[in-house]
Amino acid sequence: MEKTQIDLLMKLAAEFQQHTAINNRATEETEQRNALSTLVDLARDMQSRLDQQQNRIRQLELMVETDELTGLYNRRGFMRRTREAIARSARTEEAGLLVIADLDGFKQINDKHGHAAGDAVLRHFGQNLRTHTRSDDFVARFGGDEFAILMSGSAPDAAEKRILQLQKAIARFPLIWQGKALAIKASFGHTIYDAKCDIADLIRSADEEMYAQKHAKRNVSENKTKDHDAA
Repeated sequence: MEKTQIDLLMKLAAEFQQHTAINNRATEETEQRNALSTLVDLARDMQSRLDQQQNRIRQLELMVETDELTGLYNRRGFMRRTREAIARSARTEEAGLLVIADLDGFKQINDKHGHAAGDAVLRHFGQNLRTHTRSDDFVARFGGDEFAILMSGSAPDAAEKRILQLQKAIARFPLIWQGKALAIKASFGHTIYDAKCDIADLIRSADEEMYAQKHAKRNVSENKTKDHDAA
C-alpha cells in the first residue's frame, strides 16, 4: 500500500476517534443531565409526599383535639393550650384568665324539647362564646354542658367585665328553636393563671366559683318561689 493511502487511512482513523470521543462526551453529558433531572423529580416527589403526610398528621391532631358537636376544642385540646400558655408565662411573665361556664337548666331543655334541641343549644352557646371572645382566646367544650375559655394576656382586673360581656351576649342572642326563642343561661367561674400554676388547681378553683354562682342563683329562685307561694 502506498504511503499516501496509509496517511489517508491514519487521518480517517484519527477523525473517527475524535468524533467518537465527542459523541461519547455528549452521551455522558446527556446521561448526567437525565440522572440529575431524575434526582430532582424524586426529591420533589418525596417533598410532596412529606407535605401530604404532615398535613394528614395535622388533620388527625385537629380531629383528636376537636369536639365533634360544637367544632370547639375538646378537653384534650384545651389542656394542651393551657400547658402552652403556662409555659409561655414562665418566659414572658404574662398572666391570663381561665374561665369555666356551665349551662343553667340544660336538663330541663332536654326533657321539654328533646335531645336535638339540647344539641342545638350546646352548638349555639359554643358559637356565642367563640364569637364574643378574642381570636387568640381558646374556647372548649369540656363535656356535657360545661365549657372553658382560656384568655391569654387578659388583665386580672378585667375578668368580671369580660364575663359580664359574655353573659349579656348570651342573653341577647337566644336560640330560635321551631319558631320559638329558647333563652340560654349559664353560670361562670374564673381564676387567674401564671407560670407557677397547676392546671388541675386552676380548673378546680374556677369550678368552685362557677358552682357557687349556680347555687346562689338557685337559692334566689327558690326564695322567689316561696315568697310567691306565701303571697
